[in-house]
Amino acid sequence: MRSEQIYPDVRTFESIVTGTKEEQGYWVRLEQSYFYPESGGQPADRGTLNGVSVLDVQLQEGDVWHLLDSPLLENEVQGEVDDVIRTDHAAQHTAQHVISAILQDEFQIKTVSFRTGTEESTLDLDLGDWDETLQSRLEERLRTVIQANLLITATEYTEEEALQLPLRKTPQVTEKIRVVQIGELDYSACGGTHLASTSELELILFTGLEKVRGNIRLAYVAKDRAFRLLTTERRVLTETARAVSAKKNQVHLVVEDLKQEQVRLNRQIGQAEDLHVKTVLKQLLATDEPVLTVRHDQEDVRFSEKLLKALAETGRTGFVWNENAKKLFMCSAGSIHLGKFAKTHLKQFNGRGGGSENNAQAVFQTYEEAQAYAEALKEELHT
Repeated sequence: MRSEQIYPDVRTFESIVTGTKEEQGYWVRLEQSYFYPESGGQPADRGTLNGVSVLDVQLQEGDVWHLLDSPLLENEVQGEVDDVIRTDHAAQHTAQHVISAILQDEFQIKTVSFRTGTEESTLDLDLGDWDETLQSRLEERLRTVIQANLLITATEYTEEEALQLPLRKTPQVTEKIRVVQIGELDYSACGGTHLASTSELELILFTGLEKVRGNIRLAYVAKDRAFRLLTTERRVLTETARAVSAKKNQVHLVVEDLKQEQVRLNRQIGQAEDLHVKTVLKQLLATDEPVLTVRHDQEDVRFSEKLLKALAETGRTGFVWNENAKKLFMCSAGSIHLGKFAKTHLKQFNGRGGGSENNAQAVFQTYEEAQAYAEALKEELHT
């Protein structure tokens, strides 16, 4: 086993540089290191060597290499492992062992993969569907396991000895095998860092789920991450309840009412826009101009799109500029293919966009550039 596996509580140590290299940064190898290198879905430790920040730690052909943000000036080094990050990673990894063990033993659900993220960790489960009943039962079992204060140990066995244990998966290594045991709940061949007992997990919260390649991806946080999440969500809930003048347990009902009200108002706005489009269109069609041009300085882009669509349905040629979106909408029933014209000429006017034969749209940096493009297109249409 490596030093950080044998002595997981060491946070400061002295060592000697035995190798250096430059590969997208400054890397050093030490005679002895207590930094955990990235592996098995668990991120590497962070910390310092002689006060220089350790940005990454990788295991290459049995050697532990440390990525630094600047070169070391001495061969003798004082190393310091960031205890907050080590404990956090150990908590998320320990939670994975516990969750996976319960799911497999009690619900016959296997874990496909695991990853510790910077904000939340994820488990990919060999499962097609997830429901609230399953989650409630899992959460209840997790509470009992945390309260049981199960001892967590890591022991190195020979391959023959390890295979006599009720391992959750067949080890991928041979000869010496490190087995992490959580009471009688779980025996797993694992090289990662872990807490000393399940009670140190304190709390595990599930934060989301999604379907990924036919599996269920379950997101969670443990220990300090879980308490920080609770604090943040409680503050948000308190502020939301105050904003909508409701009790905290009634906020979801008020939000649902507001959503329905928004749907109703959007419907009314849409109807009002449709009436306004008809009025504006009538005024435009009363002119004899060959190209109907409209400039919208304050209107929502949706209204500009509706007006252009109405113009197109009349068979007239029209340009609608929307200042807020810096976008020019165009329609024409003439002989010019608007999409092809856009592809050929937009770049010279600092525009980008495209379209079909009778409809196109383009974004410009300024109205003046859009106007110049429109004049060029008008000239082509007239020709």
